[in-house]
Amino acid sequence: MLELAARLAEDAECVAAAAVVEERSAGRTWAAIGAAARMSEGQARARWGGARFAQRLAAREPAPRAGRPYGAASGVSGTATRSDRRARRAAVALAGALRMLHEHSGADLDDIAAESGMPIFAVRWVLEGRVVVPWTATYTLVHLLGGRPGDLRLLWEYASKSVPRLPDPPRLGDHLAAGLRGARLAAGYAPAALVCPPGLTEAQAEAGFDGRLVPEWSALCDMLLWLGADPEPFKVLWAARRAARGRGRST
Repeated sequence: MLELAARLAEDAECVAAAAVVEERSAGRTWAAIGAAARMSEGQARARWGGARFAQRLAAREPAPRAGRPYGAASGVSGTATRSDRRARRAAVALAGALRMLHEHSGADLDDIAAESGMPIFAVRWVLEGRVVVPWTATYTLVHLLGGRPGDLRLLWEYASKSVPRLPDPPRLGDHLAAGLRGARLAAGYAPAALVCPPGLTEAQAEAGFDGRLVPEWSALCDMLLWLGADPEPFKVLWAARRAARGRGRST
């Protein structure tokens, strides 16, 4: 528990540093950053400036990753890879899901910042999609906002460019349903009736979100597209579950 608390504190500080690096690269002054962090210009510069902190941030594995603010122009440079585009899309969805949780919780961001150990401006930038933070920090924010951290795990894995880890076969269906709930949350918690493809009833769609039913891939893909989600990350889970069930029937 003490080790986790120490990791959370370190993550929170690195999240703030990553956000500051992004703002500095965009031309924001130390005075403006200090005002956002509710401290003086000198305090902000001393806390997050200098080569030592930059080296510490770069040494983190994985390091918090900065990105364009949510709502920025969606054009992607020609040098961006498919992985870059998928990560950016997942980061936007992750931020949208966090904002939806915040809206439903009615929680005060100052309280969330205090409980998470993150500066208020860093919490705001996470919810705006400016930075993708380590899983421990994301988990804490989701928990404090009243959500289920597992529902946003798949979005976080792709947004942070982490290597997705397949769960044990008995949990593949639950993991798939959790990812589906995360996509639904990112879409503003769309009613099942609005994302129910032909051939699937509203009750069956709800069962898919609950994990009581895994639709055929064509139906699941349609649901994800109607939610505005990227189907590709789900295809790996769906195929792994189908293969696991096939092995189970053959034994």
